[in-house]
Amino acid sequence: MNIKCKPSSLLTIFTLLVSLSSPSLADAPFSKDVDHDGFPDDLEIATGFNPRVNEPLKKSSRGGRCGVIKTDLIKVGKPQNVLILLDVSGSMSAKMGTDTRMEVAKKVLYRYLDALPREMKVGFVIYGKSSCGEDSVEVIAPVGRTDRKALKELVKDLRPRGSTPLARTIERTRDFLKGFEGENNTLIIISDGMESCGGSPVQAIIDLKESEANPEVTVIGLNVDRRTRSHLSKIAGAAEGSYADVKSEEDFVKAFAGFFSKMNKFYKDIVCITRQYNSYLTYETEQYNKSKAYIMKALMKAKDDGTRDALKALEKKLEKNHREREEAKDKLNEMISNKIEEIDRATNKFIGKE
Repeated sequence: MNIKCKPSSLLTIFTLLVSLSSPSLADAPFSKDVDHDGFPDDLEIATGFNPRVNEPLKKSSRGGRCGVIKTDLIKVGKPQNVLILLDVSGSMSAKMGTDTRMEVAKKVLYRYLDALPREMKVGFVIYGKSSCGEDSVEVIAPVGRTDRKALKELVKDLRPRGSTPLARTIERTRDFLKGFEGENNTLIIISDGMESCGGSPVQAIIDLKESEANPEVTVIGLNVDRRTRSHLSKIAGAAEGSYADVKSEEDFVKAFAGFFSKMNKFYKDIVCITRQYNSYLTYETEQYNKSKAYIMKALMKAKDDGTRDALKALEKKLEKNHREREEAKDKLNEMISNKIEEIDRATNKFIGKE
């Protein structure tokens, strides 16, 4: 259902917020975009759109075979980044078959790192290396074009030792993905236990998904009991992500093969929806024009330079997004074809067909 709002609402929201002393970024006008469609929440409310739904994408795929694509098509040609969060708490020394959970995780991660396309940026974080303090979380490789061989050596030396600060780790993930907002980010959380430091990982993952980092989330549970499985699957569910229950090395391999399959399906779904791209652009242009008209009226009513500057900055951002979406039409087919071939090669390498 669309949320209606009087034309003066956004200006009122803006004036109230800037009058607060030292407002946080999260409270600033035009800063929050829950559905990541490029139109800030407060602007969508003021112009009669639902801030939690990317309506041009949803409308353009309605009645078609493609389903609803959650990712803005403008991101298709942007970099792919993967951040792995690995549990190194003491319980990772427990057996899973003939090896420990940690040993199984290492073996599968080696294969995964080898198979990932070289163009993809990779980051690696461990959590549980001590108790519940700040030092329990460590970045052993920031997101970037990491030397995979060197990273594997670092992983090789990891030993189980501490607690399970899932919430703290997820909260810090926004910082780990800083500078990669607007790109295609994937977060893989590997754990064999529940939050043990008093935090709320479900709320942490919701906050992360609503941030500009907005990663696709996969949670992998290693040989967990029913209660822990429920805990971890709720984290995945809150992120609209996927949960994989792993009881063996074979299961673990399947979980990571599923990652490649998911990426492949993403691009194949985009191939489908590009056939409806004109429809998507029609709906996106409609929202863009309504937003531009609203900003024009708000500028005429603005009573201070701060309000005018913020509105002009928003207008400039919307114009850039709209222009890129129009230009993307001619590039999508080639970009998608290249991406599908790249992921196919990575999948075959991971499962041993190359």
